[in-house]
Amino acid sequence: MKEHHFLKYCAYILLAIMAVSCSTGEKTPQIVTVTIQPQKYFAEKIAGDRFDINCIVPPGSNPEAYDPSPSHLVHLGKSIAYFKIGHIGFELAWMDKLEQNNPQMKIFDTSEGIDILSGTHDHNDEERHHHHFDADPHTWSSPKNVRIIARNMYDAFVSLDPDGKKIYRQNYKALLAEINRVDSIMTRKLAPVKGSMFAIYHPSLSYLAKDYQLHQLSLEYNGKEPSAFYLKKAVDVAKENQVKVIFIQQEFDAKQAESFAREIGAKVVSINPLSYNWSEELLHITDAIAGE
Repeated sequence: MKEHHFLKYCAYILLAIMAVSCSTGEKTPQIVTVTIQPQKYFAEKIAGDRFDINCIVPPGSNPEAYDPSPSHLVHLGKSIAYFKIGHIGFELAWMDKLEQNNPQMKIFDTSEGIDILSGTHDHNDEERHHHHFDADPHTWSSPKNVRIIARNMYDAFVSLDPDGKKIYRQNYKALLAEINRVDSIMTRKLAPVKGSMFAIYHPSLSYLAKDYQLHQLSLEYNGKEPSAFYLKKAVDVAKENQVKVIFIQQEFDAKQAESFAREIGAKVVSINPLSYNWSEELLHITDAIAGE
C-alpha cells in the first residue's frame, strides 16, 4: 500500500516538473518571414527547428497582386527578419509598409548576386528599347540561381543566430546536395531538346530557359492578356518551332492556353512554380519539356 502511495507521489512530482518545464522551458523559436512557398522550403531546410518560417503569400495566391491577411501581418510584426525574393509585385507594393509596421525587422534580399533578366517579354527587339527595365522575379525557377538563394539564406541565418552556425552549415550543405541532384537530372533530360521552344501563359520559366538553352514563348504580353493579333503571331512562332507543350499555372485562366494548344497541336500541362515542393515541381516541368 505504501509503495502504491509512493508511486502516486512520484507521478504527481513528475507531472508538476513537466508543467513547469512547459510553461518556463524552452523558448518559442523566433520568426523569419518569407514571401513565397519555395523560399519557405529552402529556409526551413537550412533553419531546421531554430526558426519558425512564416510565408506571407499563401498557396494558390498570386504574389504579383496579393494583399496580406491580418493574421499574416501579426506574424510579420513578430518577425526578426524578412527574406525578400526580390522584384515581385507583392514586395514592390508592400515592402515599405511592412518595414514601417516592424522597423526592428532586418531585411535580406535572397536573390542578391543573381543576374536578373528583364521581365519585358517582347519578341520585337526594336520595340523593347522603348520599355524601362522590368525585372523578372522568378529567380527560383533554375537550380543555378537557387544555389545563390540558399547561400544568401545561410549567411542571413548565421548573422541572425551565430550560435547556430554549425547546424546551418550542415543543413545548407544537405540542401546544396539536393539542388545539385536536381540540376544534374535537368541537365541530362534537357540536353536532347536543347534549342527547342516551349510555350507558357505567364512567363515564369525565363531563368530555366536561359540556363538550359531553351526558348520560352509567353502568351501573356507585358503582364497583360494577349491581343488577337499577338496570339496569331504566337501561333505562327509556335508552329514554326514545333512547340509540343504549353504550361498554365493555377492562378490563371486556362481557356486561352487550351485553345492555343488546339491550334498548334500541343498538350496543356498544369504547373505550379510557386509550389512548396520545389524539387518535385521542377522535375515535373523538366519531364514535360523533355516529352517524358
